[in-house]
Amino acid sequence: MNIRCIPAMLIAGLASQLALAGSLPDGPYVSTSAAATFEAEPDFAVIEARFHTVEPSAESARAAVERAQRGLLDLLETFDDAVRAGRIESMEFGEHFDYDRERMKQVPAGWFGAFTYRIEVDDFDFLPRLHYALAGLEWDSLDNPRFEVDDREAAEREARQRALEKASGQARALAAAQGAELGAVWGIIYEPMHDLAGRLVDSVSVQAEFRSGRAEDRFAMPVEPRPVRFEARVGVVYTLQPAPPEAGAGTRAPSS
Repeated sequence: MNIRCIPAMLIAGLASQLALAGSLPDGPYVSTSAAATFEAEPDFAVIEARFHTVEPSAESARAAVERAQRGLLDLLETFDDAVRAGRIESMEFGEHFDYDRERMKQVPAGWFGAFTYRIEVDDFDFLPRLHYALAGLEWDSLDNPRFEVDDREAAEREARQRALEKASGQARALAAAQGAELGAVWGIIYEPMHDLAGRLVDSVSVQAEFRSGRAEDRFAMPVEPRPVRFEARVGVVYTLQPAPPEAGAGTRAPSS
């Protein structure tokens, strides 16, 4: 049987990506793709807070940053059992400039200090109260909690494996429709997708009215842990080979 090439269900850009590694198989082949997801229970939540201030002098800017950090650390001590880690992600100091419309240029307007702090929380029962208490401090912005897993690589591998199994099943069905069977795998492309973790993507800008004091627990909004969702897309190319003849096919009954 002469089996023709079956470039069925090509994903967008799959052929061009494969061409980077070499030409497609000379003989019959089938190419297909599939996406799959894997949801993992979260191990911890992350809250990021950003502080920024502009002061008349470099010394006062540094002092304002130190006060903000002391206030944060004092608050975190009251949640010591819930917070598994905390660290400064970035810190900056420098001269601040404003645009002078009359002079049509940037002019010095004081000194700034800024830092970003990352908090990891593994006791979700305390998460709503901690987040609301953080809102009682002075921040330029305070993110809503997002959930993460400890072993991201394992979760990503599981998503890719599921996508590969799905793509292989599709390729097998396409081959059978042509009276063929899958041969060796010619190539696989993994196209990792961005993390689709269940998270509140909008950040909360904390304004000056939150500076008056720490929040009371009874006003804390509930924050429910959400599964962390991973998605992967796989493109796979198989060579094709003729299906073996069915038992008894091609034999002739003996003549009488």
